[in-house]
Parts: sequence; C-alpha cells; structure tokens
Amino acid sequence: MRNFTESYQEDCRESVKEEFKGITAKLPAIWTRLNLKDAKQKMHNNYVDVLGRSTPMKQPIFTANEVAKFESNRRVYFVVLLIMLAFETFLYSMIKKILIPKDMLDLYPGIEFAVGFFFALIFVAILHFAFKFMWEYFEAKYIVTKHNLDKNELKPFHRNFIISLIMISIFVVANIATGYLRATFLEPHSSSTNPNAEETHIAFLLFSILITFGVAFVMALLEKEIAEKGEKFKVFKNWKRQQKERKKYNSQVKDMLKKCLERKDILIEEYWGVLKDLQRVFEIEVDADRQELYDELNKKIKSNEVDLYKLDEKVYQHYLPVAATRHELFEYGVDNDKGISDTISDLKAKVAIIEEFEKKNVAPDKGDDKAAPIIVEEIPATENITN
Repeated sequence: MRNFTESYQEDCRESVKEEFKGITAKLPAIWTRLNLKDAKQKMHNNYVDVLGRSTPMKQPIFTANEVAKFESNRRVYFVVLLIMLAFETFLYSMIKKILIPKDMLDLYPGIEFAVGFFFALIFVAILHFAFKFMWEYFEAKYIVTKHNLDKNELKPFHRNFIISLIMISIFVVANIATGYLRATFLEPHSSSTNPNAEETHIAFLLFSILITFGVAFVMALLEKEIAEKGEKFKVFKNWKRQQKERKKYNSQVKDMLKKCLERKDILIEEYWGVLKDLQRVFEIEVDADRQELYDELNKKIKSNEVDLYKLDEKVYQHYLPVAATRHELFEYGVDNDKGISDTISDLKAKVAIIEEFEKKNVAPDKGDDKAAPIIVEEIPATENITN
C-alpha cells in the first residue's frame, strides 16, 4: 500500500501541476500589464492647465452626478450648434438674391440652402473659437491671480483674447446687417395692401437678431462649462478606463487562484478515492509490516500528540508509510510539493497585493455624495515563480 500511496501521490502532484500550468498560462502577461498600468496611472494623476503647468490632482475628479451633468451639457451644446446652423442656414438662404446671381438660382434649385449653410458654418465656427479663446483667457487670468504668478504668464492669451473680441464683433455686426437685409427682403413691397408693413419689418428684424444672439448666449454659457472642465474630463475618463481595465486583470488573477485551489482539491479527492477503492479490492488498509506504525499513529491522535491539521515535514515523513489511512497525510504530500506550494503562494501574494491596492485606490461611486479623494499608489512588483 505504501508503493500505491506514493505512486498515486506523485501522479496527483503531476496532474495538479499540469492543471496549474494551463490555468496560470497568462499570469506573467497579465501581471506585466498590471505593472505597466502604474506608469499610465501616473499620467492621469497630473492635469496640464491652460498655462501649461502640470498640476497634481487626486482622483476621482468628478462624482457620478458631475459626470452626468457634464455629459448632458456637452450633448446640449451639440444640439445648440445644430439649431444655430439650421437657423442661420435658413435665414441666410432668405437673402439669396444678394448672395447668389439669378441665373445660378434658376440653374441650381436649392443652391441658396447650400450657400446659407456655408455662411452659417463660418459664423458658428467663428463664434465657437471666439468663446473658447475668451474663456481660456479668463481661466488663465484666474489662475495667475489665485496663485500670484507672474503677469507675463498672461501674454500669450492677450492676442487670442483680442482675436475673440474681434470675432464676436464680426458676428454681431454681420448678424445685425443680415438681419436687417432679411427683414427688408421679406418686407411686403406694397404698403397699400399691408398697412402694417413697417411694424412687420421692425418685428421681424428684432426677432431674427434676438433669436440669433439668444442662441449665441446659450452657446457661450455651455462653452464656459466645456472649456473649464473639458481637459480634466478627458483625464478623468482615461483614469476610469485604466481602472476598468485594471479591474478586469485583477479579476483574472483572483480567478486563477480560485481555480487552482478548486482543481487541486478536486484532484486530491479523485486520487484519494481511487486509493480507497484499491484498499477495498485488496482488502487491506495498511501493509502488515507497518501495522505497529499505524497503531502508534491512532494512539497519538487520540492522545492529541499528533494533530493531523497541523502537520510538519518531520511528522509527515515519519508516518508516510501509512499515509493511505488518513486523508490529511495523503493531502499533505500533494499540498507541500514545491512546485504546487510555490504557485499557490505566488498567486496568494499577488491577490493580497491586488486587494490592498483596491482597498486604497478604488473610489466609491456614490450618487451625489462627493467621492473621497484618493492617491493612486503603485502595485509593487513581485517575482513570478509560476512555471
């Protein structure tokens, strides 16, 4: 029985090692990726402001509600841009007689809308960049004042601020002028048939101008929100993506440990079951010359001199000839194989590092409560001894 026991123990050990190789085949690559994530993580711990200064910050920058609000504002801004384009396209197309020769109008039906869209696109782009330059200037000015920086830091923004004022002036003048033209061309030509022609002219002029400026004002407010938080939001989204990818890798390492432990236990039970079947077939539990050793083991277990749950190598080697009689002895010979124990220890060490990292760095996602700032720390590298 001793020979059978040692043979089945060895077969069990080899089977466990083979299973471990398959389960942990991707572990080196995954752990390398996790360590590489640390370098990327450092990139998301600093925000480059409009002055070009790299400023340390703590993640997460935004709460879930703030993210939802910002994304909602971006969608609204996009809708406002489309409304402005559509409105300006329609209104510019109304002065087609000034913008487009009559023969082209006759030759290309609908060309007035293409031309209107072209002019609308130009003015919307002008407005977009004007607001962007303007808010960048004010943000830079705020940072310089808040941190008491050299006033020369604002010099690069003066030019863009002046350009933004010129752009806004061009937009205002152009829209007042085109508003006047639109109202004029839509004004009834005969005051005799329409006694309210003058009032209609003024009303349409004011309506077209006020609507245009109203939409532009909404654009300005939304552009302020985007200009202030746009870059930070990109950093935050990248950080969230890194966290999501890291979570996937963390889960894979944890699953490897779980699967290794499960497969080890299952294989031990299978081989132990076969060994017990052999004992029934041969109608023997222990070799005859080892009966005294077996009786000694039972006696020491009863007197609590031997605790099968706290075996050491010396006790195990002493009772190895009768290991077929106790599941704990058979299991100890498998569990303490160097290849198996090193793989399990390595996985447990990695999982412990991951859990400690998650405890320190994974931020809670709490509705409207301000998430507690966290400082992202590196995962320490461990030697991978899984083969």
